[in-house]
Amino acid sequence: MSTFLPLSASEMAAIWQQYMNDKAVSCTLLHFLRHVDDQEIEQSLKATQHIIERNLGVLSALFLKENMPIPLGFNEEDLHVDAPRLFSDSFYLLYLKHVSNLLLLSATYGVDIAKREDIRTFFRKLLLLAEQLNQQVTDLLLAKKVYIQLPPIPIADSSDMAGKEMFLGHFFDEKRPLTVIEISHLISNIETNLIAKDLLLGFAQTATSEDIKAFLLKGRHIMQAHIEQLSEPLMVENIPIIMEWDYGVEKSAVPPFSEKLMMFHVSAMVSESVRNYGMSMATNPRLDLSAKYTKFTNEILQFAEETSRISIEQGWLEEPPHIPFPKIHLEP
Repeated sequence: MSTFLPLSASEMAAIWQQYMNDKAVSCTLLHFLRHVDDQEIEQSLKATQHIIERNLGVLSALFLKENMPIPLGFNEEDLHVDAPRLFSDSFYLLYLKHVSNLLLLSATYGVDIAKREDIRTFFRKLLLLAEQLNQQVTDLLLAKKVYIQLPPIPIADSSDMAGKEMFLGHFFDEKRPLTVIEISHLISNIETNLIAKDLLLGFAQTATSEDIKAFLLKGRHIMQAHIEQLSEPLMVENIPIIMEWDYGVEKSAVPPFSEKLMMFHVSAMVSESVRNYGMSMATNPRLDLSAKYTKFTNEILQFAEETSRISIEQGWLEEPPHIPFPKIHLEP
């Protein structure tokens, strides 16, 4: 019989963040399901919603068991399910790929930090479900050609230890060819920014506040600039990028989501960008690419700070569980 352990701070953080993310995704999927045409994409939307609802049920029961307040998250006030379609079916599929990636990341983190058996069981099950969903969505992306396509890349016919100066290159002289690792990170970041750009445009079209609209369009401008700068090294190497999906945003100006929910999505998107750029910076030895990722990270962090400021000012930012404030403040 296992010994009872109280939840650690890491476990509390993991389940709280999982619940908040799942509530936001659930609201979004409900609107997508109301306006999807492609039956295969509809089945993937339903499969994702099933995983999300399973998570919310297990986590709600866990909060009650631990006498922890259930996060407010999002509810019917944040979703106008009958609002017209805002995004295309192709965008739905890209969004599902993004969600499945986030589920894989959060499940892997949860399995790693959890000590209690019930928490480990929850995240192990989620890891399995997320992997299955990721494969299902990836198969659909390939079948429907909703992805970035690259031509075959010629590979050098021998391996050798490169000279340090030639391999690292520097900012101004002719640079060495891209490695496949560097190409992979460039493509991954372009894909993430393309999804974010369409999401921000759709949100900006339907924002009721002019200040929020301007902020969202500013974010879209940042993402577009990053896409163009990430594409430059590929163009120099004569590696054309072919994108075969249709434009992701419809023309509706009727808001399906509250500005609170939209800003939560923006915050989550910003966190993913920072994580992706940090990983790219750590694994791309070419100095010009490292400089790009450093610049992008600084720009995204400034945008993140503004996102948090707006959410706090509007009363939208929900506090995670924290240590109680002391009742007595001692004079210094």
